[in-house]
Amino acid sequence: MTGSQGDAVPARESAASGAVGARLRGKTALVTGSTRGIGRTIAEWLAREGADVVVTGREPAAVAEATAAIEALGVKSLGIAADLAQVSEAHRLASETLARVDHLDLLVNNAGMSLRGPFWEVTDAAWEEQINVNLRSSFILAQYAARQMRERGIRGRIVNTSTVGAHRCHRDATVYDSAKGAVEVMTRNMAFELGPDGISVNCVIPGPIAERPGRPESIDGWAKAVANVPVGRLGRSDDVAAAVLFFCLDETSFTTGQSLLIDGGYAAALDE
Repeated sequence: MTGSQGDAVPARESAASGAVGARLRGKTALVTGSTRGIGRTIAEWLAREGADVVVTGREPAAVAEATAAIEALGVKSLGIAADLAQVSEAHRLASETLARVDHLDLLVNNAGMSLRGPFWEVTDAAWEEQINVNLRSSFILAQYAARQMRERGIRGRIVNTSTVGAHRCHRDATVYDSAKGAVEVMTRNMAFELGPDGISVNCVIPGPIAERPGRPESIDGWAKAVANVPVGRLGRSDDVAAAVLFFCLDETSFTTGQSLLIDGGYAAALDE
């Protein structure tokens, strides 16, 4: 595979900053939305465990930069720019990936986006874009990956991404929260159907995470967010990446159909 294209605001402290491990050596992973934020960190964690990584995002320049950074970790990386708001692009990403890698063992459907606005003002275009990125692309990519895994006898791993907003609603985010809630149902159905083939399907549910779009920008915003998290800090992208890695390991093959909240207890807390 060759490359192409505790504090209110916690500092990133990666537990994966050491030498390359071996738990995923010989495996290839596709991580969507992996040019920045949570997706970039997930890609780095998988690479540090020896997996070759297919990097993808909307912007070709960002894809090229992330691909080079992953290769610098000592693994192979392939970059494919794709806009998952377009159904045709999801199909192209899947088919091109499978044409250019020897095998695909791990799929992480991390890409997501939200267009905030009151429910009564949501347009058809806004609905379609959010459904395509947050739900439909995950379905399409999982179909391609699962077919290849079944045909080649690969006991693969698929990890989807939801949002704590599917459990505690975000304001003005009806479409986003609904799409991500559907991802959790889809995860359970996929796990049920693919279990006999040795393919596990699980879902991570990030809560308030510092390194992600839409985070509070003001000191007051950060303080309010932290006040609602029982552990007393915002999450880090490493917190999510650690959960994704757990689901990708051979040792966790008996764990499937699960949706894991990574939120510091946020969804469990009841505001007084």
